[in-house]
Amino acid sequence: MKNNILQLTLFLGVTAAIAGGALAYANNVTAPIIQENNERAEKATLLEMYPEADLSEFTAVEDDGITSEHPTIKKVYQYKDGIVIFQCEVSGYDKGTVFLVAINSANGEVDNFKTISNGDTQGIGSRITTDEFRDSVLGKPSDGIDTLSGATITSTPVVEAINECGVLAGEIQ
Repeated sequence: MKNNILQLTLFLGVTAAIAGGALAYANNVTAPIIQENNERAEKATLLEMYPEADLSEFTAVEDDGITSEHPTIKKVYQYKDGIVIFQCEVSGYDKGTVFLVAINSANGEVDNFKTISNGDTQGIGSRITTDEFRDSVLGKPSDGIDTLSGATITSTPVVEAINECGVLAGEIQ
């Protein structure tokens, strides 16, 4: 009986080691591909915001502690004529929102806004992804944006992140 338990334990240990090794190998093989696909999708989104642009016009800003000091900000890009583009991720009612906001560093106004994903309630929290919200922020000072009535749990963190980006845009440029 004890011999049987020892054999089963050894068998499970070897099986777990083989499975763990196979998963680690698969992760090492697929991680660069996933990273490349994410970067390609991100660049495509930047081009959706500025269709007349060339990818070479978007320059990634070195982190220098931005993302650690401002956890909602995931990446920062500079675009021609003093436009700073922030990729932000904020929590909301359910799964939160990932978006890009472009701030004119000269005047602090929102130059462009694009939602990448939103996991909040369809028809309420998802209103942050509509042209209604986008049009309501374009051309406004980053600290002068109102939340969406009826979707304040989703839109409040988005508006707060835009305010934060407006302050940082002047410092980055």
